[in-house]
Amino acid sequence: MKTLDTNRKYYFQKEKTMFKGIDLSSDTVTQPSLPMRKAMFDAVVGDEQKNEDPTTSELQEKASKLFGFDHAIFLPSATMANEIAIASLCNPGDALIAAENSHLFVAESGGPAVHAKVICRPIPTATGLFTQNQLENYHYWRRNIHSPVARLISVENTTNFGGGIPWPKDELNKIVRYAKEMNINLHMDGSRIFNASIQTELSVKEICDGFNMVTVCLSKGLGCPMGALLVFNKNDYDKVVHLKHLMGGAMRQSGIVAAAGIYALENNILRLKDDHENALFFVNNLSKFSSHIKVINSPPVTNIVLFDWISEKFSAEKFDEYCLEKKLRFSRIEKNRFRAVTHLDITKDDVIAADKIIHDILA
Repeated sequence: MKTLDTNRKYYFQKEKTMFKGIDLSSDTVTQPSLPMRKAMFDAVVGDEQKNEDPTTSELQEKASKLFGFDHAIFLPSATMANEIAIASLCNPGDALIAAENSHLFVAESGGPAVHAKVICRPIPTATGLFTQNQLENYHYWRRNIHSPVARLISVENTTNFGGGIPWPKDELNKIVRYAKEMNINLHMDGSRIFNASIQTELSVKEICDGFNMVTVCLSKGLGCPMGALLVFNKNDYDKVVHLKHLMGGAMRQSGIVAAAGIYALENNILRLKDDHENALFFVNNLSKFSSHIKVINSPPVTNIVLFDWISEKFSAEKFDEYCLEKKLRFSRIEKNRFRAVTHLDITKDDVIAADKIIHDILA
């Protein structure tokens, strides 16, 4: 009989409480603004499962037009959207190709193997970007009875653990052309696709051209309390809707949270540029601590900063503890590596305060 791993630290431990301070651990910690909360309060709702929630329908229609797809479906999370996309575009035993540090492989609890029963074929890359040549080398290219079928390529845009890098359009075009030639489906994990759009000055429709499905997260830089969208075309409609219900994605009167998504798409996209500028400002401040901190992606391209603790003064674990004591939080994603993510609840003054906290710790 299986037993609970008592050595593992679970998020639902009782001592976990809401963090109050300068939270750079992720852009998922954003709080809905008062105007967004008012939009949620005023939302007209119905039974979404019967397609009778007008606010949810409005959000889905707005998203499908924005991205240039036939349909969009509102879901509780981007992880669910990713898993539905994989299960829709693959058969059990097929190969899923993605960056080795993609969210699909490192942060979704083995979902591709559980929900879609696919073989995960990771491409080694530090940035989260990969090339056509790497695809040719790393995917199961042989077509015979012994080999799994390479059915799906997933691209993460921007790359999360690669440092918030948006894919260059010419590299995306090469991936799309190769996939079409090899008859392989394409999915984009666009959890931060609007950050990519702002940085590259390309519309999300241009970025997603040629892809079968795209995941769009609403609860990161856009500031919604929850929710995501999966955009796709009509030939996949029945399977996507079936998997949504299979995975428990029906939310009944979901218009309350869909209203936040509408507000975000209308008001919170252009302001992402502020997050990019604050990330750059933060890195410029970190340069003062170069004997203790090494920035991996300097300068940052969007809103994610990766840095290594290289100091001999004390350990990375102690640095993390000291920061938390002074109400500053980062994500510790490797033994000595940290991630800082700017977002709509982080101001320039917060970045200055974070710099002072690090200075005080080192002093």
